[in-house]
Parts: sequence; C-alpha cells; structure tokens
Amino acid sequence: MKAILFNGSLDEEAFRTSRRLTQYFADQFEVLNVEVKQLHLSDFQIPIYNPREKSVPDSVIEFAQAFVDSDIQVWLSPLYHGGMTGVMKNALDWLEITAANQPAYLTNKVIGLTCWSAGNQAMQGIQSMDNIVKALRGWSLPYQIPISNMDLYQDNDLSSFYKSKMKLMAELLVESQKR
Repeated sequence: MKAILFNGSLDEEAFRTSRRLTQYFADQFEVLNVEVKQLHLSDFQIPIYNPREKSVPDSVIEFAQAFVDSDIQVWLSPLYHGGMTGVMKNALDWLEITAANQPAYLTNKVIGLTCWSAGNQAMQGIQSMDNIVKALRGWSLPYQIPISNMDLYQDNDLSSFYKSKMKLMAELLVESQKR
C-alpha cells in the first residue's frame, strides 16, 4: 500500500508545524507497513496553472504521478484567509493533467484532511480541501483533524491529544483499503 502526505505549506525547516505534522503521519504509516512519500510544495517548482498552456514541466508530472500512484493520501495545510494555502490550490489545479487517465483524477482515492490555525477556524480549511477532493472524484475520510495552534504543542512536542488523532486517521485510511 502506498500513501502520500501532501504538505500544502512552503515551510522548509524541519521544526515548522507543517513538517512536524507531516513527519508524524509518516511515522504512523511506517508502523503500519505503508510505503510513504512526503510531498512538500517547497520541494517542487510548480508554476501558476494556466489551462491554455500545453507544455507541462517535469516537476508537475512527477508531482501528479505521485497522486495517481498512491492508494491513500493525507492533505495538510495551514489556514490562510478561510481556506487552504494558495500554492496548495494551484498545485491541485495541475491535477487537470490526469483528466484523460482511466480512471480520471483521484477517482476512488481516500483522502484524510488536516488543517491548523491560530484560532478555532481550521474546519474552514478542511471544508475547502473537501470540496476539491470531491471535484477530483476522491473520497474524504469522514474523520478529519482541525487543529488549534493553542493546544497543538506540549513541552515543545506535538501534544498527545493530536498525536492520538493522527494515529487514528492513519489507521482508518489503511483500514479503508481492506474493504
């Protein structure tokens, strides 16, 4: 089984929230014997999507292929003005290059959604990601994780509260493939 962890932040430093959450998910999937690929937008050179542009950069082809090759996915984004990051949305728009695939887009892929914010509005980011999952013919895991930065950390580590939620999401995603 293959999983991708799609980090919608441009953070590059390992100590940043996006990287720490992504790594924790990776660790959980590895315990479950799932092959994991981390997709950090800061590692790709993804240009602004233009549907009239016919040439597709190699970095975009590699990026889109990771989505196609996966069985399960987790999308992670900080909340930006009521939604996911703009660079994340732009990257997802590039999945249009998979429209001619059989099956197209993310048909029948199961995707877990996680968003964090300084306040209690992280569900807004999850809702915007959920809309895109559906538009790309995927299935959102009903168990989603909105995170409040206020209680995310405990002694400079991810809190046990959120660790247990991320562990459960990983287990549910793996279970979804056994049916």
